[in-house]
Amino acid sequence: MPVASRVRVKTLRRVGQIIVVLFAAVLAATTLHAGWADIVAYEWDLDYPALIIAFSLMLTVAAFYVYLWKSILERLGTALSFRKSYRIFFLSQLARYIPGQIWGVLGLVYLSQREGVSGVISGASVAMQLLLQVVSAIIVFAVTLPFWPGVDSATELYALLVFLPVGLIMLHPAMVSRGLKLALRLTGQQEMEPVSWSYSYLLGQLGLWCVFWLLNGVAYRFLIGSIYSSLLPGVPVLAGVFAIAWVAGFLNVLTPAGLGTMEITLVLLLSFWLPPHVATIVAIWTRVARTAIDLVCAAIAWRL
Repeated sequence: MPVASRVRVKTLRRVGQIIVVLFAAVLAATTLHAGWADIVAYEWDLDYPALIIAFSLMLTVAAFYVYLWKSILERLGTALSFRKSYRIFFLSQLARYIPGQIWGVLGLVYLSQREGVSGVISGASVAMQLLLQVVSAIIVFAVTLPFWPGVDSATELYALLVFLPVGLIMLHPAMVSRGLKLALRLTGQQEMEPVSWSYSYLLGQLGLWCVFWLLNGVAYRFLIGSIYSSLLPGVPVLAGVFAIAWVAGFLNVLTPAGLGTMEITLVLLLSFWLPPHVATIVAIWTRVARTAIDLVCAAIAWRL
């Protein structure tokens, strides 16, 4: 790519980053200003037991995340100990805070190679992990729609009839094999040896990722309850909300770790149950908590 084109792309990306962050900041400021009287009147009190439970669950979910990636790596023919997998995964995840989604992947591939895992295998494991994570997140969101207020049965049925079959088709072994070949070709990697992806294995993995999102819902239920305990949605709803919000953040390649996009999605969806100003505070609170968990996991990984 010519130098002028690279400079233009970099400039456009930077402008996009500024627009996303400013939009999120203006939305948050406007919502908080509109509900400022209620914010001041509410007796905010940090529930320490709920906070401790939330952080403990979030650390457990983080370890489960590593296990799921490790199991994919083993299916690809490479076995790593849980200690090494944890270290690789969470040290590489610090790169997510650099704008652009690719840096976390590159960091994981680099650290995996230092442990003797080929770049092709580690890259394929990340591709499979992201596929399963995105598909499971969308399915969990669709399945939890019956718990939403104001959503009619026809909408729920349409969502299930669209997202569930599409997700199952995307996880068909033939589709997975072709997708991995295409991903490796686009990234300039050599093709890896054929892997036997049985449909039962992939559906089992999909089930585990759905459990992952449900555990997330439990953790966020306690996290939100640690600062606001009134009118909270149930665990299934929170699982769906945070799952689809993660997808929105994942699709945002402009800002680090989906900053702005994830918060906007959370505010819009949580406002079905919570006052908008409370939903905004919750979105900010969960971002702070997720960042803290990432730092704690990275510190643990550094000591392993």
